[in-house]
Amino acid sequence: MTSMRRGVAVLAALVAAGAILTACTGPAEKTVDYTASAVTVSAGETLVVDFGEVNPSVGDDWVITTAPDPAVLGEGDSEFTTDAPDGMTGAPGELVYRFPTTGAGTTVIAFEYRFRGEVPEDIDDQKTAEITVTVK
Repeated sequence: MTSMRRGVAVLAALVAAGAILTACTGPAEKTVDYTASAVTVSAGETLVVDFGEVNPSVGDDWVITTAPDPAVLGEGDSEFTTDAPDGMTGAPGELVYRFPTTGAGTTVIAFEYRFRGEVPEDIDDQKTAEITVTVK
């Protein structure tokens, strides 16, 4: 009987560890490049729009110009990551926007590239992105 209790205790510990590891991984994400015109994500996933390398220290930025329908996607949060040491200025990094799904449906998100807070004067530097997002 003692070995059976140990077996049940080990099994319970493995199930608990699996639940903890699953919880640590967070919600599923679907990443698309900002040049994508459309994407389908599943309910419960987070949509990640990848803008690649930008350098905010020189003025590079992407802003949301058309917010998604809040019934379909949550408010987008931007995230900039870099491998540069803390306090180092002038280093580029990666920019993404994360949008949690909030319900089934279709919505549009639009973005615009800004340099030092403004649309660049040179037409070759003017960039926009528009993504139709369907949540199923």
